[in-house]
Amino acid sequence: MKFIIVMVVALSYVLGTGLSFFPVFGHASPVTYDPAPNTVLDSSKSLPNEVKITFTERPELRASNIKVLNSDNERIDSNDLKTIDSDKTISTAIDKSKITPGVYTVDWSVLSKDDGHITKGSYVFTVKDKNISQVINQQANPSTNGSIGYVENYTTPDSIVLNLNIMPYRVGQNNFTVNIDHENGTAVENIRNVFLEFSNPERNLGPIAESMEKTKVGEFFKSGSFISQEGNWQIKVIVQRINDYDINHTFEISIKN
Repeated sequence: MKFIIVMVVALSYVLGTGLSFFPVFGHASPVTYDPAPNTVLDSSKSLPNEVKITFTERPELRASNIKVLNSDNERIDSNDLKTIDSDKTISTAIDKSKITPGVYTVDWSVLSKDDGHITKGSYVFTVKDKNISQVINQQANPSTNGSIGYVENYTTPDSIVLNLNIMPYRVGQNNFTVNIDHENGTAVENIRNVFLEFSNPERNLGPIAESMEKTKVGEFFKSGSFISQEGNWQIKVIVQRINDYDINHTFEISIKN
């Protein structure tokens, strides 16, 4: 019996099937970003010369990229991807002459040298005019804006009502509120976490994943410039419940400047 087991393991190793003696690596995941996600930069102060991302594994430069896009989907980076600091950090220079107040999307894709898998994602940062800082601060407070820009409901098979509210519903800074209620109007209490995932397939943007903050029972809030360009966006709401299945629903929205 021992001989048979040894032979099976040996054959599996030679043929590359079933068993492996090689260590198993995770995919290349971002550890740090510069600029950081959701950063708001003042155009009157020093702006970054580059975007750099550090990963858990070594990126293969020939099959990786970082693109920095303005709200018109135009690249403002120099397309000069390189390794810096360590073999796990890559960067691309930014053409600062092209930076104006607005929302910028960092779209990255990496092939790991360690496990051969491709990972990708996106995040946003904002460059603001110093004269509109007060407006941005007001929009980040859900109690200061009473208008309703976008509201849509989705009811699950077990009669849970998912409500998505976006204010002011435009490219750039928005407030996102998700309410999770029973059909009788009472709030759902057994919620562990709520996440938003933003994607724009037409412009190959995303996913941009964000966790929401609980404001009260059954209500969650997030503010940010995740809708960085006009067009058709998909906003996936993921609700993790305690001792119950997760709720996943994608809202389809159309945004114009």
